[in-house]
Amino acid sequence: MTLPSARRSTPRARTSLCACVAVCLLALPLAGCVTVGPDFRTPDATLEHQWLESLPADAHASAADGAAWWTAFNDPLLTALEQRAYARNLNLQVAGLHVLKARAQLSISDENLFPQQGSVSGGANHINTSGVGPIPPTHLWAEHFRANVSWEIDFWGKYRRQIESDTATLRGSEAAYDNALVSLYGDVANAYIDLRAIEQRLAVAQKNLQSVRESLRLTTARFNRGAASQLDVEQAATLVAETEAQIPPLQKARAQDRDTLAVLLADPPDAIDAQLAGGTGIPVAPARIDVGIPADLLRRRPDVRQSALNAAAQSALIGVQKAKLYPSLSLTGLFGLSSSEQHGIGLTQWGSKTIGLVSAGITVPIIERGQLKNAVRIQDAAFQEAVLDYQGTVLQAQREVEDAIATLRTSLDALAATSRAADASQRALRLANAQYLSGSVTFDTVLDASRSMLRDDDSLAQNQGLAALAAVSLYRALGGGWQVASDQPVVSRTISEEMARRTDWGRLLAPPTNSPLARTRGDQLESEK
Repeated sequence: MTLPSARRSTPRARTSLCACVAVCLLALPLAGCVTVGPDFRTPDATLEHQWLESLPADAHASAADGAAWWTAFNDPLLTALEQRAYARNLNLQVAGLHVLKARAQLSISDENLFPQQGSVSGGANHINTSGVGPIPPTHLWAEHFRANVSWEIDFWGKYRRQIESDTATLRGSEAAYDNALVSLYGDVANAYIDLRAIEQRLAVAQKNLQSVRESLRLTTARFNRGAASQLDVEQAATLVAETEAQIPPLQKARAQDRDTLAVLLADPPDAIDAQLAGGTGIPVAPARIDVGIPADLLRRRPDVRQSALNAAAQSALIGVQKAKLYPSLSLTGLFGLSSSEQHGIGLTQWGSKTIGLVSAGITVPIIERGQLKNAVRIQDAAFQEAVLDYQGTVLQAQREVEDAIATLRTSLDALAATSRAADASQRALRLANAQYLSGSVTFDTVLDASRSMLRDDDSLAQNQGLAALAAVSLYRALGGGWQVASDQPVVSRTISEEMARRTDWGRLLAPPTNSPLARTRGDQLESEK
């Protein structure tokens, strides 16, 4: 008993095999020659030449890109809170994980430039039959090993466009991470400054409460001596109650800011109270802030970069879909080894055989061509949406900067006026008390002066906080803060170690700087365009 050898071939078969090999060799240099679909260019956006709003002449400073803007408030505790939030914030870690997923997805797409499918199989069989009557017992051994490889040549750039799209998506996820940093730093500063402003307002209310209680005591004493009326006593008691009523809402607002900081720093609220001990009051808004020019937003603001990269990723997907309209060339290779042996009286034995096969095939879309055309149209419409989103993001960024400049300027003006009013109201109260004690004015004058001082002192604390918050809003609108972490890992060491223990991440957690997977600075990305 014999098996036909897999190596036997007719001249026509040998000619076909040679043709397949020739097609394979010809396709290799052509695989990178054609790339269908549009090449992305950053869309035009409406930009001002200069900001319409402006700060006072002495509020300008030299550019300091990459600096930690919160250090300009000269508050060590604020700086410590920002550093702790960067190390512990959960939303920031989630944004970092999105970067890791994008790295893995790009690595998958890179592999499509090589054979996309492949399998290896092996097996062995042993059959032992006992003899029956005149039939002798037999033993059959059979082993096989096969390897299959399939490769669709990227003739029209389908896979290269997918790599282009995934690369832009990776850079977009990095920009989203940077944007999360900008929001985190701004949120921490806002909560901290608002908390300090509320504490100052509480201190003002409690100081004024002591003052009006003393006034009530003196008025009551004058009433007992017959020097004041019952109406004066009741009015003094009313002022005490009004001042006491201002304190609980402020205590509630402070607790809310503390709880906000607790979430941002991933700490329990009682730990925040311990970290806030020894504060130095409301941080003072910096006197110098460089706003640059509107064109700087394309480099500074991570959300603008992210929007542009989203458009780039979508543009490449047009090419991915368009490539499906064209014929695809696939190569398939098969290599196998088999070994069989049979023992039995009067039966034949045989040994090893090898099988080798290379085939080429062309697939032309015909029936589904209309569906594929509509798929291209869908991607084109999505790209146009991304372009409009980018243009809208640029306009929104300019609006936020203009608003922030106007808010800071008016806040500084209001702070200066309120400071003058607070000084004047304190002098007025001292005069009203002296005149009341001398009997030259009624208690109504003291009452009005006390209320004015309480209102002006409270407004001063509010405007001090609002001026500092306006400075934070301007830094945030300019896209500042992310630069300080541009060369740092996107997830904490604890998370990286935990993920590495659970899954083999290779070099994706910390790719080398020369790798396409490595993080790219936003300003470098803009310079490459």
